[in-house]
Amino acid sequence: MTDTNNDLDLLTGGLDGEYFGVAAYGAALGTGLLSAGTAEVAKKFQGDHTQHAERIREEIRRLGGTPGESKSWEEYAAKYPPPPLASETDVLRYAVSLEQSAAVASVASVAKYQSSELARVAASIAGVEAMHWGALLAALGESPVPVSFIPDPEPEARIDIAS
Repeated sequence: MTDTNNDLDLLTGGLDGEYFGVAAYGAALGTGLLSAGTAEVAKKFQGDHTQHAERIREEIRRLGGTPGESKSWEEYAAKYPPPPLASETDVLRYAVSLEQSAAVASVASVAKYQSSELARVAASIAGVEAMHWGALLAALGESPVPVSFIPDPEPEARIDIAS
C-alpha cells in the first residue's frame, strides 16, 4: 500500500465516522427529548462534525480520491443499533459513548498517517471530540475529564463505520 493509499484509507474511515456523528446528532435533535439548551449544544456539536467532514473531504480530494457519501441515520442505526432513548439523559449518555469512541479513533489514527499534516488534522479533530465528550459528561453531572489519557481502542469495541 502506498503512503497516499494508506492516508486515503484513514481519511475515508474518519469521514465515515464524522458522517455518523452528523446523522446521530440529527436523530437526537429529532427525538423531541432535548431541552432547548441541550438542543443548542447538540446543533453546535453537529456543526463541528459537519466541519470535520468537509475538511476530510477536502483532504481526500487533494490526494486524488473521491469522498464517499453519508448514509442515512436509519442505515447507521440498523448497523449499530442505539440503546433505548426515552429521556434526555439517555440521549446524552449515548452521545457520550459516541464522542468517546470518536476521540479514541481519532487519536489512534494519528500515528498511522504518513503525512504529518494529516496527522495534525486528526489530532485536532481528536481534541474537539474530547471536548465534546467532556462537555456531555459535565451536562450529566459527571467529571468532564474522566481520564488522564485518551485510551487505546479495544479491539472488540472498534466500530468500522466504512463497511
